[in-house]
Amino acid sequence: MALLGTLVGLALLIIGANFLVDGAAALAKKIGISGHVIGLTLVAAATSLPELFTSTVATFSGEYDIAVGNIVGSNAVNISLILGIGILIQPIRTNRSAKRDSIFILGVTVLLFFLAIQGIEFWEALIFLGLYIGYTILIFRSKDMAKIDVEVKERKPWILILLIILGIAFLSIGSPLLVRSAASLAVEVGVSAAVIGSTLIAVGTSFPELLTSIMASVKGHEGIAFGNVFGSNIFNILMILGVSGIIRPLVVNDFFIFALIPALILLQLLGSILAFGRMGRKEGVILILGYVIFLALMF
Repeated sequence: MALLGTLVGLALLIIGANFLVDGAAALAKKIGISGHVIGLTLVAAATSLPELFTSTVATFSGEYDIAVGNIVGSNAVNISLILGIGILIQPIRTNRSAKRDSIFILGVTVLLFFLAIQGIEFWEALIFLGLYIGYTILIFRSKDMAKIDVEVKERKPWILILLIILGIAFLSIGSPLLVRSAASLAVEVGVSAAVIGSTLIAVGTSFPELLTSIMASVKGHEGIAFGNVFGSNIFNILMILGVSGIIRPLVVNDFFIFALIPALILLQLLGSILAFGRMGRKEGVILILGYVIFLALMF
């Protein structure tokens, strides 16, 4: 039953995220928000909503290992597995904005390591939120930001609003079901909640990013997959841990501090180094192997 509940919770998160992304992107475009702003802010944030709902619900429930593990694991999935698959399908030639974003998220991940040592307190959560607001302002003011065209279906406004409401409803139902079921599953199979959060839940809640990056690569939109990955990673740490830390101070397991977060920093460093060149299929294989090594740390 715990496994079934976990799978159903993941399914609800994926369905809810799809509804919300479709409705929000189409509504934003209908009211005149430019495509590149939608791609780098709304779409990146919307594909991270499963992580947001899951980690905040886990924080309310006192399941700190799931809350933090979901973020650390999701960022590892994004920067290695998802980006790797994306550039295997379509090689990416990065621009100045992508390089800037890669350095920023690397710095944010290093900051997470130092702040996590004593746990994420209220004032540290405020720092995360302040950095996210500053980053968003930078995106809006950036003159070198590449334009992104987001393809959306033409629908009536009331349908778009309904999709958004349904998306939020599915996310609201799926998140607590996923957290409770995953915690029970960890106990039943004798695996720590930190491992469950960093693997099963992290991969499941990263499906929206995976689908977005794959579709962008298949359609030949060079750079969208890269932007989605880094935008989502920035949102995950700054916004989600910021919100979670405001709800309740987060106790961070030593397993994260001494193993998983340093491993994530190395993955982000690898991604940043590769971002300063053409990211082809060889680099895609390297990133995917990086995720395999990340997984090996947990077993």
